[in-house]
Amino acid sequence: MEITVKEASEQLRITESQICRLIRQGKIKARKLGYMWLIEGNSLDYKRQRKPKGGER
Repeated sequence: MEITVKEASEQLRITESQICRLIRQGKIKARKLGYMWLIEGNSLDYKRQRKPKGGER
C-alpha cells in the first residue's frame, strides 16, 4: 500500500516538509511517480515507534 506525502503527514502529525526530509535521509521508503512521491505505508512504522526526545516526566 502506498500513500502520498500529504497522507503521511496527516498520519504522523508532522509537516509535509518533514516527510520529504525523512525521504531524502532514507528513513522513509518512497518512490517518485512524475512530480509526486509515493510512500510505502509500512515504512511509516519507523516514525510511529520512535520515542520523543526528552522523554516524559
